[in-house]
Amino acid sequence: MIIYLFRDIDADDIFAFSTDLSGTNIPQVTETTDWLFQEVLDLMQFANRTIGDFRNVLDRLKADGFYLFQASLIESSDVAAPTPKGLHSVH
Repeated sequence: MIIYLFRDIDADDIFAFSTDLSGTNIPQVTETTDWLFQEVLDLMQFANRTIGDFRNVLDRLKADGFYLFQASLIESSDVAAPTPKGLHSVH
């Protein structure tokens, strides 16, 4: 399963997974929420790893097409998340 990670451009700790590349199915958290694409995740890469209670996330993605969450993003200095051409932010 391929999912897409977005971040609220105004809040560094508000994220969403979406099954839609455009992210247009993700609701706004506030009136000024603007979703910024972060990266593509192939869940098959995590098939043999324990990711805690990810079953709830998968259930919500299957039911709603999105999953909102609050987290801290840990970035590696040698890894940059590519942004697909033409995809900047979604309202």
